Amino acid sequence: MDIMVPGMTDFTRDGRWDWSAALRRLDGAYSENTLRSYRADFRIFEAWCHTNDLAALPAAPATVAAFLASALPTMATSTLRRRLVSIAKIHCLFKLDNPTADEDVRIALRRAERSRHRRPAQALGLTAERRDRLIAACPDDLAGLRDRALISIGYDTLCRRSELIALRVEDLKRLPDGAMLAIVRRAKNDPFGNGREGYVSKHGAALLDAWLEAAAIHEGWIFRRILWNGAGPNALHPHSVGRILKQRALAAGLSPDEADALSGHSMRVGAAQDMMAAGMGLLPIMKCGGWKSANVVARYVQEVDIVRLQGGRY
Repeated sequence: MDIMVPGMTDFTRDGRWDWSAALRRLDGAYSENTLRSYRADFRIFEAWCHTNDLAALPAAPATVAAFLASALPTMATSTLRRRLVSIAKIHCLFKLDNPTADEDVRIALRRAERSRHRRPAQALGLTAERRDRLIAACPDDLAGLRDRALISIGYDTLCRRSELIALRVEDLKRLPDGAMLAIVRRAKNDPFGNGREGYVSKHGAALLDAWLEAAAIHEGWIFRRILWNGAGPNALHPHSVGRILKQRALAAGLSPDEADALSGHSMRVGAAQDMMAAGMGLLPIMKCGGWKSANVVARYVQEVDIVRLQGGRY
């Protein structure tokens, strides 16, 4: 059977490049989060080009360099790098020269990186002590039962927020001692779904069972929205994880600054920090959390490691 491969002319409309149509070629090959980033980033670039009477497709290297320079005062370099990836991908889909590979663009990006003198902000780690305070602050209603389980499972499994809300009842495997294993089927750094297993403590398993029983959930998504008549059919949105942590932190008596510093990554960060403080090495921590890069984990646990190594000197 012949396979039809779209050509560039299939993605033109009224003489203009229809990059939204071209992006649909990537459906199923990339995660929806990645495709959403491509769309948002290129839409911002296109709007800037329109405002400055410049062509977004094909874009000249000088245009991309000027775009970086205009965004320099307000945008993090990680965001600038992501914008460049999106611009490059759209050009690649049309088989156009990649303007982001030009030396002028590299110089503009390097200038942006050297202008930043502030360490990147890191989510406050939800360590075991903070975790227990947040769990204790959750009420006994349906939302409170859900949030207790979510906080505990997020800490135990070191899941990212997207991995946490993607867990399903079918992903749970009970162990003889009352603990569980949770299969994390897909992650940001695991695009082909090789998966990993996350450990759920006996205490976490008990909190999870209490939530599932109260919500009458026997299959499908574990962590769901609460409706007026009980748990809804849909999984929580990833952004809800951070909002839940902030809400429960304030109820637990954490300061507004501490609550504001919590994010959907905080359980993952806090568990890694506790593991390091307990003497676990970097490689086992990476395995538990599904990290591929030691640099990321090292940044999370750097402060803990310094305190542990130097704390007895003074």
